[in-house]
Amino acid sequence: NVSDAPAWVTAAGSLGTFPGASAIPTQTLTATNATSFAVQSGTLTAGLTLTTGTGSCTITGTQTAHTSAATDTFTVRATDAEGQTSDREFSISYSFGATGGGQFN
Repeated sequence: NVSDAPAWVTAAGSLGTFPGASAIPTQTLTATNATSFAVQSGTLTAGLTLTTGTGSCTITGTQTAHTSAATDTFTVRATDAEGQTSDREFSISYSFGATGGGQFN
């Protein structure tokens, strides 16, 4: 029998830019044949959580590490039941804009 290593469905690269002080929308990362996922390298920002599942994992939470615009890059490793792995690099950016309104008369 031949067992295929996990194959990523989610494209590598940016998962998006989100307001820095707000909860990010749930990000789902998918790889066929994967039974678990883990951050292999880089940084998953403080306040965010990677929850692993079979075939996919999710990233949720509100980042607490940055107070100005930033981008965090990290590599997620998908592992199958036979211990075969496949890595993919992702990034999440945070923006901090002006709040409130101003008016000149």
